[in-house]
Amino acid sequence: MCTIKQALKKEVTRLSISRSQSVTMKTISIVRTNSNPLGYDNQLSGPALNQASGGAAAAPPPVQQDYYRPKEYDPANTVNPLIKPTDAGLFRQLTWAIIVPIHFLCRKTMPDCRSEQYKNWYPFTFFMSMLWISFYSYFMVWMITIIGYTCGIPDTVMGLTFVAAGVSVPDALSSIAVIKEGYGDMAVSNAVGSNVFDILICLGLPWFIKTAIIKPGSEVKVISKGLTYSTLSLFSTVVFLVAATHFNGWKLDKKYGVILMAWYLTFITVASMYELNVFGYLNPPECPSDY
Repeated sequence: MCTIKQALKKEVTRLSISRSQSVTMKTISIVRTNSNPLGYDNQLSGPALNQASGGAAAAPPPVQQDYYRPKEYDPANTVNPLIKPTDAGLFRQLTWAIIVPIHFLCRKTMPDCRSEQYKNWYPFTFFMSMLWISFYSYFMVWMITIIGYTCGIPDTVMGLTFVAAGVSVPDALSSIAVIKEGYGDMAVSNAVGSNVFDILICLGLPWFIKTAIIKPGSEVKVISKGLTYSTLSLFSTVVFLVAATHFNGWKLDKKYGVILMAWYLTFITVASMYELNVFGYLNPPECPSDY
């Protein structure tokens, strides 16, 4: 009798344990199904898992236009300026004949750092380019001075117009180059930085060489009283630049360019009128000279 009772008790215990295990397995299966509705056979990982958990698909990256991509150097498509253009017109051939000596000297004294052979020569190329710029700038200022003296135009007016435009052409071309590649902030920084360099270095360094090395203890006198008004006008252009950029939404467009060019013409006209003594006797005549 006791043996039968013990057997029945063991059977009941076994059935209870089996039932508990069955319930536990069903619970685990339900939890796994809810946590992974796609099933174990369709598991996702990496970007696909992030996309599935995030709901909406991520936006594709913006497509960069070819026009704004940096141009890669291709020697096969590079035009050699030393070769005479045979299929060009008469004017093009005349300009080539005038400029070819300059191209020849630059090619012989400044290695092309874009090529594989001279890729490590960029410090020497940069140094030689600075020497050539200084050489041509000296002759440009000398010729502008002679032309202004011959025509009776003050040096300050020639400096505000022809000299300023001549030395700023490389800055304008470099700004156009970086704008074509989509770097508008670099173009603005180039314009502001070049003006800071012109004022602090291009004025300070020659005056230092003149008064400290060539003639120690001497001084350079500025005889034009109109430079005070021109300096104030220059400061107003900086304020106008920041204000125009702000009101234009800090972007460069056609309207912004027209406004800046109009302001430049206004500044040049007013500054030249100051130097020509239109608003008073501000710029006295120069003394006679044999130079």
